[in-house]
Amino acid sequence: MYPLFESVCIANGEIQNAFYHESRFKLSFYAFFGFEAKYSLFDKVILPQIDKSLKCKLRIEYNEIGTKWTISEYLNTLPTSLLLLKDNEIDYRLKYADRKHLNHLYHQKINFEDVLIIKNGFVTDATYSNILFTDGYKIVTPSTPLLLGTCRTRLLAEEKITEVPIKAASIHLFKSFQLINALNDFDENRWIPIQNIVIT
Repeated sequence: MYPLFESVCIANGEIQNAFYHESRFKLSFYAFFGFEAKYSLFDKVILPQIDKSLKCKLRIEYNEIGTKWTISEYLNTLPTSLLLLKDNEIDYRLKYADRKHLNHLYHQKINFEDVLIIKNGFVTDATYSNILFTDGYKIVTPSTPLLLGTCRTRLLAEEKITEVPIKAASIHLFKSFQLINALNDFDENRWIPIQNIVIT
C-alpha cells in the first residue's frame, strides 16, 4: 500500500520542479510516518524516451520503504467554471492517495467543471488545484489552502504571488482567477472572469 503520492510534470522530456516535489515529499513523509525518509523521491525513476512536444504526468506513489511510479500523457483540461461548496471537515494537508472525500465534493459540481471548497468561511482549493486571484494589479492566493501545492510554493518563493486570507464573501472583489498545479503553471494569458465562480 502506498498512502501518499506526488504528481510531477515532465516537459521537454525532463522532470520539472524536482526540488519542490522532493521537499514536499520529505515533509509529508515525516508528518505521516514519524521518521525521516531513507530514500529520495526520484531514486527509482528512470525516464523513457519521451517526445519533447508532449507534456506527461509522472505519478510517484510512496510508503515507508519505497516507491512505485507511472507515466502518462497529460492533456490540459483545467476547469473554467467553479461552484462554491462549503465543507468544514475536509482535511487534505498531505497528498493522500485516498481522495474519497475530495471526489465526493467533486461529484456535487452539478453543471460546473469543478468546485471551489470553502472551509470555515475561507477559500481553500479546487479539487485538483490551488487558486490564484487578481484585482488587475496584485496576484494573491488564499493563505488557507487544503494542500501546499508545489507550483504555489515556488511562485511564493519567487515573489510572483502573495498569500492572504480570502473569505468566500470577498471573492467578488477580484477581477479574475486561475487554477494552478504541478502540471499547470501560472500563465498570464489564462485568467478567467470571476463571474465563473458561482454560489447556488
